[in-house]
Amino acid sequence: MIQMKVKALQKIKEEERNERKRAAQEMKERRKNAKLLEALRQRNLNLYLPDEEDETAEERDTRLLESLKCSSHNPVSLNEESQLVWPVRLLYPEHATSDLIQQCSEVHCLSDHLSYMFPPKGESPEWDCDGEYTLSKLCVIYDSGKEKVELNQETSLLELMIKHNIQIISGVPTFEVYVRGSDSYNESVLSGS
Repeated sequence: MIQMKVKALQKIKEEERNERKRAAQEMKERRKNAKLLEALRQRNLNLYLPDEEDETAEERDTRLLESLKCSSHNPVSLNEESQLVWPVRLLYPEHATSDLIQQCSEVHCLSDHLSYMFPPKGESPEWDCDGEYTLSKLCVIYDSGKEKVELNQETSLLELMIKHNIQIISGVPTFEVYVRGSDSYNESVLSGS
């Protein structure tokens, strides 16, 4: 009988400890989310989120956080220096393919990543049979749906997102990459289609 009481008390203590751990983890997650939301608000970024009628600010924040985490990539996060770290999608329309930079700090330039992906004397991606994609020939475009804007690759991601009011859908800034002067570049970018 005493052993049963001891086991029951141990079980109760274990459950209480697990509940405290769970509550502490939830509190930590809420604080992390609050910091992320505050960082996003401070930067005044164009985060796409369809409007919902009769929605409280808290409900909208919850929906925003869910939309930022909805795909299979690393969602936007804050690093130790309080910088936002984004997944960034690069589309290559000429080849109907894409890349995902899983972690791009807002203070990094796109050229930082492109120089790694397309080194001057490095191996070309398998889809670039002619070896045309080299950093010096690349042109990065943002397509707003109304116009295509050529971006300065040497500007930080944050500056690009603010200056060009880049719409961020599902937490992923997306850009098109062309070889300057190619037929696809001329047709799509120069003609504005």
